[in-house]
Amino acid sequence: MRESSGPGQEPSPLGKGTHARALDALLGATRAIVLRAVAQRPDSTTGEISRATRVAPATASHHTSVLRQAGLITTQRTGGSVHHRLAPLGESLLGQRGQDF
Repeated sequence: MRESSGPGQEPSPLGKGTHARALDALLGATRAIVLRAVAQRPDSTTGEISRATRVAPATASHHTSVLRQAGLITTQRTGGSVHHRLAPLGESLLGQRGQDF
């Protein structure tokens, strides 16, 4: 079945475009949300990502760890805080700092 996206046609499920649904399918919905949060909030801490995405801090930590291992984000520890930023590969995947997703 082909998705419709033109004027006067039904919107895609959950208001997500084809690219966003593809990212969710590749990464998993929660991990994709975490990646988008990092894109929208450069240098955000794990706690900030947790609050922004409404997932438990341990869940945010787990997903940022997987995203870092995949080369999609970078992480820098500063004192007791861990800050996250998109890596070039993450920027490429999301396109123009997350604007496509």
